Amino acid sequence: MIDLKKEWSISLAGCGFMGIYYVGATSCILQRFPRFIQEASNIYGASSGALMAAILVLQIPIDKCCADLMSMAKEARKHKLGPLHPAFNLLQMVKDTLQRHLPHDAHLRASGKLCVSLTRVPDGKNVLVSEFNSRDELIQALICSCFIPFYCGVIPPTYRGVRYIDGAASNNLPRCHQRNTITFSPYAGESDVCPRLSTLSFHRVVFNNVSIQVNPENVYRVTSTFFPPEPEAMAEICQKGYMDALRFLQENNLLSSESPLRGLQTGTSQPTCCETVRKNTAEHHGVKTIQCDHRWLDVQLIEQLPVDVQRVLCAACRETYSAAGLFSQMAAFLPKKVASYLQFPRNLPVDSSYLLAQRLVNWIPDVPKDLGWITGFLGGKTKQAMVEDRVKRLAPLHRSRSLPDSLNLCQESNKEENTSSIHLREPSVPDYRPLTPPPTPTSKPGFDEYARATPPSRYWGLGGAVRWLQSVVYNQT
Repeated sequence: MIDLKKEWSISLAGCGFMGIYYVGATSCILQRFPRFIQEASNIYGASSGALMAAILVLQIPIDKCCADLMSMAKEARKHKLGPLHPAFNLLQMVKDTLQRHLPHDAHLRASGKLCVSLTRVPDGKNVLVSEFNSRDELIQALICSCFIPFYCGVIPPTYRGVRYIDGAASNNLPRCHQRNTITFSPYAGESDVCPRLSTLSFHRVVFNNVSIQVNPENVYRVTSTFFPPEPEAMAEICQKGYMDALRFLQENNLLSSESPLRGLQTGTSQPTCCETVRKNTAEHHGVKTIQCDHRWLDVQLIEQLPVDVQRVLCAACRETYSAAGLFSQMAAFLPKKVASYLQFPRNLPVDSSYLLAQRLVNWIPDVPKDLGWITGFLGGKTKQAMVEDRVKRLAPLHRSRSLPDSLNLCQESNKEENTSSIHLREPSVPDYRPLTPPPTPTSKPGFDEYARATPPSRYWGLGGAVRWLQSVVYNQT
């Protein structure tokens, strides 16, 4: 249970094109309990979660966010290789969208509340950025948080002179372990707002603080993160996010009675295309033809969403359906179809080469700076590898200095190999001997008297020998 008397925060996981899930979830909260987002002390985000966090902090209309996301997905699906095609520049599209929608004082409104997760390139450490000096600096931080290596490019963007990549690479769900942090994730797992499991699963994967259950549905969601599905599938994901957020509000008794059906902000007030089609078909053809005339999208998939979001999703589905219908009519004849597929391997290299050349031309102004960074980065990695190799080679020497003789196998092996060396060891029992021999007796005592007077000594061998010779001479005389 969430304690609203204390401060609370919101954390959004990075999820790529699955960010359409956040459109449905946040629209539900803004519609039914807006104070939950408006009065949050901090809103954290990584990758696409950082973009949604910025939208919530700056109060940008959700329908505009939905329209931009559907447009990016459409551009990605347009090519045979999808987002991997050279013509698809995701970061440039994100940057243009931010330049178009962010207000001039965005950095002032975002500082202190918006927290963007970044991964620093030199050491891979996670950095949370919450203070922005300008609007361009805020945009650059969001661009860095969305950069996926080799998916968005090779050379990472910079923020305040330092290279950063996707924040999901080090911390995909910032501050998730704090008690009053509400976590959002489009993957079924242990987050506060996430899809429920359709099948029982005892296995889960934790990817940088994001819990993901191992099941076929999550495999599909992870794939859709990088390769956007069809518009109808994205509309279904959007409504799924709406229903999951509604369930979260119900379980925590957070449904607002003051404005239960409060609508979202929108820039237009025209009726949705669904309403237009429904009105026209009801007048001319009756109720039974409504679903037939609305073939591009099942109305039940978006019936719970706000009207503005419904309009955007329905327009995207209708546009895709119309384009697909026109293409199917043009390629109705089999010979034309076969000819188009035969020409595809020939056209793809030419198209790709042209687009690569165009991107290289656009890269020319940044070549000196980027090449300097690549040289320094590779030089630092080479130096680090040399230091590690030197430490490994000196490890036996450090071990022989620190271990005792009985455990130093390296030193014992050196003793056996080098037999010419001399090693001095102190005896365990000290052997003390007098420096002068005992005095020689002047009289000639008897054998018994001599034996009693001078007991044999085991320490001085020369004196004992002299006394033995004296006793022999005395007996002969």
